[in-house]
Amino acid sequence: MRALVRKELREHRWVLLAMLLLLALGQTLMLRGAGMMGSPMAAFHKIVVLMGPLMALVLVNRLVVREYMGRTQLFLETLPVSRTQVLAVKWLLGIALLLLALAACLGATLLAARGKVTLTPHYVALVAIRGASFVFFSYALAFAVGLTGRYRFIIWSVLFTCVATAEATGQLAIANWAPFYLIHESMVYERLVLPVQAVLVTCGVAVALVVATCALALAAEGSLVVALSRRMSAREISAVTIGFLVMIMAFSVIEARKPKPPYKLARAVRSASGPAVAVGIAGPAPLAQQLADTLSSDLARMQAFLGLTSPAALTALPDDALDGDAFQRAALPNADGVVVRAAFTNDAFDREGFRAYALASWMQWHSRERATEEDRRWLLDGTAQWLVARDAPPQQETLALRAAFAVRLLQVRPGGTDKLVYAWNSVREELGPCLADALAWKMVASLAQRIGAPRFQALSRSVLAVRPPDDARASLFAPGFDGLLEQHGAPDRATLTRQFQQVFGAEQARLAATLDRIAIPQVRFSARRMAGKAYEVHYQAGPAAGEVPPFSVLYATLGPWDGELPAELLARVDGTRAGVLPASFARGTRLFTALERREAALGCSVRLAARRWELK
Repeated sequence: MRALVRKELREHRWVLLAMLLLLALGQTLMLRGAGMMGSPMAAFHKIVVLMGPLMALVLVNRLVVREYMGRTQLFLETLPVSRTQVLAVKWLLGIALLLLALAACLGATLLAARGKVTLTPHYVALVAIRGASFVFFSYALAFAVGLTGRYRFIIWSVLFTCVATAEATGQLAIANWAPFYLIHESMVYERLVLPVQAVLVTCGVAVALVVATCALALAAEGSLVVALSRRMSAREISAVTIGFLVMIMAFSVIEARKPKPPYKLARAVRSASGPAVAVGIAGPAPLAQQLADTLSSDLARMQAFLGLTSPAALTALPDDALDGDAFQRAALPNADGVVVRAAFTNDAFDREGFRAYALASWMQWHSRERATEEDRRWLLDGTAQWLVARDAPPQQETLALRAAFAVRLLQVRPGGTDKLVYAWNSVREELGPCLADALAWKMVASLAQRIGAPRFQALSRSVLAVRPPDDARASLFAPGFDGLLEQHGAPDRATLTRQFQQVFGAEQARLAATLDRIAIPQVRFSARRMAGKAYEVHYQAGPAAGEVPPFSVLYATLGPWDGELPAELLARVDGTRAGVLPASFARGTRLFTALERREAALGCSVRLAARRWELK
């Protein structure tokens, strides 16, 4: 047995060395980028996901495929060792090398995370068990498929096709399947509970693959593996090709995932005419009826502008827990449709803002969220505001004042107004929904005036009125936003940015007297170390001592890939003086913090500061 191990190590030493060097390079890169992932431990997650299956394939190719396809294993069978011993040495050597390499990566990650993340034996065990179980499964699968010789590529193709089809048509996404659930992003963030069922299923499947491997390699005194190592005949190639085509055709006629039923509200006031709108009853029924008719009129206007034939129903639900200018779109796990929530009976209810929010939410749903992509999101937000305010001069003046104040805030921040068209999600996060929507309205109104109403309408229809397929075709074949701008005679994004800056400059000059009366306090967030390795976050708006006008602090912890943060995920603290967030955070935690204050002159809550930062 020792001689067999030395033989394998000597034969594959250079490949193993190259693989270890590649693993070390990947570990270094992942640790360097871990600061953007929310935790240094995320580096180990990426190593398991990317390098684990890759290393399993390389090891199996060297230990099994190369040996059996070259038929050099026949020489080993002439030695005084059994066929079982040869198979056991190859299998155990491969899994040992793989687990030892990943254990070294885990150790390096723990060293890098020491002092930045709270590391407990229980937490380290959770991460190690999840990673080792997935690696065990990957290696067992690769080893079993490697023994199939000339059919291995066919089997990999069939497995990939089956998984892709199950993801597209099945009711359960593959991310929730036992092997893949273990390497979900939560792998390095879950500190309490081990997904025992997923671990047992994964290890059970891996053990079944090991049994299948032994049966395949040892059956008929190894003659079956030898037969599989030969090249395919012309007849086999024809049969495999026909079988694969038949399988693809069968998959093509499998019924798609069952669509969700439309959302229906039982007790509601419904619009009397126009597109269907249902408003949940909250307070007097006449108020709900008036809102339903107004939203129905807005939908009809949008329908005519975008050229839609039969827009889907819109449902509005009351939620007194929200502020008057805060709106949310409800998640519908078991139904389909557009459901928005607002505090209808609140004295500070922003009626016009809610109308625009409802239209924007409907267009998001209709475009399957494609209209919310960063390069075109400003057109979505601005068009909704433009449709509502088009025949309302007082609302236009309010939006103009908000937009001018938004530009004043941007001009003192990094990037200024240069990122309006290129990084709109960042602008939305810095300004908050009220100011960002007003800024988008000004951009859309300026664009419509510059290129003319017909061209602007055609551009809006090409971006907002198209309902793309619910599959990969939406990303692969849909035209880019730059191409749509050029197609409809609009300037490119760099020219648009310069033109918008000129418009904003003129608006600021016109509204300078009003803007000067709106104070912009100094906002400061800082982290202070507590006992141990925990930190508390302090906030301050204006002078350090004494009360200031009421404000709200919003905050949330950031994951490794978090983009735009939904409003419902932001925790909130109200105050009138400097204070401390009611939570503690570990070193290395990435936070989003923002401060908002209601400005009577603007008629909404204004985000005066926003910041993404890491506790150090």
